[in-house]
Amino acid sequence: MSSPDLSDPDLSNPGLGNPGLGDPEPRRGHPARFPRPAFPRPVFPRPVFWRLAFPRLAPLLLSPLLLAAPAGWAADPGPLPRPPSSAPASSPVPAPPDPEGEATATEVVTEAATGIATEIVTEATTEASRAEADLFAMPRIAEQTRAASARIQAGDLDGAAAILDRLARDHPRIGLLEANRATLLALRGDTEAAVGALRAAAARGYDGIAALAADPIFSVIARDPRIAALAAAETLAKTQVETGTTTGAGGRTGAASPHPGTPDGTTTETTAGAQPEEFPGDTTPADRPLPRPLLGLAPLRMAPVTDGEAPVSGANTVWDPVAERLRASFAFPAQATGPVVPDRNTNATDLLREHHARGRAAGNLGDLYDNRDRGHSALDPKDAPQLARVTYSPTARAADLDYGLGDRFLFGAPTLGNSSTAITGGAFWRSLPRLAMTRADGTGPLRLWQNARANALYIYPAHKDYGPEDGDLFPANTPYLIVSHGSSGSDQPFLEAVAMIYAAYRPDTKARLVTEGLLVPMTQMVFRRSLQSVRSRADYFSAAAHPAAYEAYDINLARMVSLANSIRPGDIPPQVRIAVTAEDLGVQGLDFFGEGLSEQLFDTPAAVARIWRSRVHTREITLDAGETADPNGRDLSFEWRLLAGDPEKVRITPSEDGRSARIALDWHEPFPISEDNPVTTHRVDIGVFANNGVHDSAPAILSVHFPPGETRVYETGPDGAARIASIAPRDVAGDTEGNAAGAAGGAKPYADPMLLPRADWRDDYLYAEDGMPLGWIRTWTSGATEAFDAVGHRLGPEGPEPVSYPLRQDAEGRLLLGEAPPPAEGPAASPAEGPPTTDAAPPGTPPSAPLAAPG
Repeated sequence: MSSPDLSDPDLSNPGLGNPGLGDPEPRRGHPARFPRPAFPRPVFPRPVFWRLAFPRLAPLLLSPLLLAAPAGWAADPGPLPRPPSSAPASSPVPAPPDPEGEATATEVVTEAATGIATEIVTEATTEASRAEADLFAMPRIAEQTRAASARIQAGDLDGAAAILDRLARDHPRIGLLEANRATLLALRGDTEAAVGALRAAAARGYDGIAALAADPIFSVIARDPRIAALAAAETLAKTQVETGTTTGAGGRTGAASPHPGTPDGTTTETTAGAQPEEFPGDTTPADRPLPRPLLGLAPLRMAPVTDGEAPVSGANTVWDPVAERLRASFAFPAQATGPVVPDRNTNATDLLREHHARGRAAGNLGDLYDNRDRGHSALDPKDAPQLARVTYSPTARAADLDYGLGDRFLFGAPTLGNSSTAITGGAFWRSLPRLAMTRADGTGPLRLWQNARANALYIYPAHKDYGPEDGDLFPANTPYLIVSHGSSGSDQPFLEAVAMIYAAYRPDTKARLVTEGLLVPMTQMVFRRSLQSVRSRADYFSAAAHPAAYEAYDINLARMVSLANSIRPGDIPPQVRIAVTAEDLGVQGLDFFGEGLSEQLFDTPAAVARIWRSRVHTREITLDAGETADPNGRDLSFEWRLLAGDPEKVRITPSEDGRSARIALDWHEPFPISEDNPVTTHRVDIGVFANNGVHDSAPAILSVHFPPGETRVYETGPDGAARIASIAPRDVAGDTEGNAAGAAGGAKPYADPMLLPRADWRDDYLYAEDGMPLGWIRTWTSGATEAFDAVGHRLGPEGPEPVSYPLRQDAEGRLLLGEAPPPAEGPAASPAEGPPTTDAAPPGTPPSAPLAAPG
């Protein structure tokens, strides 16, 4: 498998959300940050950084911020050459040469004009190149903006200022960066500097001054006559645009310029059909704001697909501030130039070729293939001749936008893609799917959902994250992508399968799927329902159809082509949408430990994930699927099925109408996924399926991950219910890739250091005779002990005292738990006896330290 360069900050820091927390400016090579940082909520009014626009975000996401995607994924990152200028230098026709050989006045003027024209063209070319570089820097700018906001949350205003100042300096064309600087300056009370930053933002084209002036942060600054004048001018300009008039020099009024797009102002769309955009609330396209080009770029236009290539450049790409992704658009040829698949004399290819020849199959005209490992494991063009292959300009490649996770671009056409890469070194090694699930800022799962809504399905190898040797290491299971069991090249059969499924849909069915944003869930259903091992509807509702990673030998192409082609537009099933309406969550500092940690890993419309940190033996979660709607208005029935887990420890109680269910789960020790799949997992999966009377849908999935790094003992209390007796750290593996085996052969289990901090103590819980909790005795690995009462207070020399549990990092960046203040000296007293009476500092007690980037 291809290994990305670990010197890149985004690769040595999988899930990087708050780079360089201890540094004014993030540096290369820092260890990863923990996934749910313990930053306090902001105490200031709403800042004006880019707003998050996604529903049901994980609780500790920084809501004022722009979602950011990682930008450093090149195997050999380095500056690539700028695209050569092709702009012609126009000049007057030169006068005939002087017979005497002396320069005439006309020649002199002509020479001067030519020189000026050349300078103008050169400057325009340079300006366009800078604009394209700014555009393709937007994902990284977003990431750094999030890092600046994290520092603001932590009270490090100087560190935030260093990041924002550097961004504004490096990208002087982007007025929004100056507006962000103005926000920070206003927070610091530097009114004059904030006014200057706002004026600079307006000069650079930022058009949100009036909105900022209304924000409480700018209550003092808004009264400054300079800002009031800027806001008034901006409001007037917007009014003129809305009314179709503009005021030029001398007060003359004329027609307003059309919206960027086609010359008449209409917005261009790809010839593959209108694409549903993944905006919050799923409003209709007419209700959604139109993405505007970055200031200074030419109006958005579609790049023609020629010779099977779909080029991405600044000319056909915009930064969408609502979806918070780069968007590229293409114009496809009217007819395909090659066969739908080559003639291989197999059942699947013969069937697809026949359907396509008779007009019953749509083929792949209008579909994109996005290879994101720079050809390391690319689909052979001869295997899918009609696919258009996405190519990236040198500027985009220099920004590493063509490598790794497909989470920075949204294309205006059905897309399948792959990247046969993984993080293969350091303490945070992981496959790309696990990387997406554990990104420190929580945006990874939302990006996966965005892709699915935009009709983009990506295939990634599991590498070491799934198999009999290491077990199933994924903390969640989602219907947004396909994961292949294996490493480099294991994704190839799945690329072929998805391409053939896309091609096999009937033309009217495919058009409807694309318009409704249902191509990915429909393809997931076809793929899973047609697996070799899925022979019945009961099999489809089992672990056989929905593992975290798939085997290539389980693919049955002929069944997939047949099922895809049989689906008619009126029979398309819905995408199931779920939401948590009630759940039992533990209390940090009592039920589990680690400031900033949460049991809620992520919430997205078709996948919800939790981490069981609490000491409780049983918990309940209520899920609601009421937002699920059939695209054709059919009545729906629902199936709630246990896909992975012990049936004796999971109890699912659906509501009368089946649209919701109460799920009770007991603690799980590691277990094999099923009788047919001996891979060990630490995760329970529950699938929710909708049936419209014709087809079952793809599942929405609830996943609950159980920490492998703990040994728990439960006992039966006087009331007959299970209660915690002890929790101790389990000896775990995972320092190096491939040393993470599960239960097989008694090998050490692997606990993800991005999610699960290690505690160097054992807790033994105490109860009164009637079963009432008394507290617990904590024994450190050094042998020192402490006592805690029933509410989590430590019994110190002066009586009960509250304790906090800051997270810190070891030299490799792994998370460790500590206590603050450090425990007092002396042996522990029983919670029933009162505080200890002697002072003795327990040796080896981990010091409390804020999370900081090591040098």
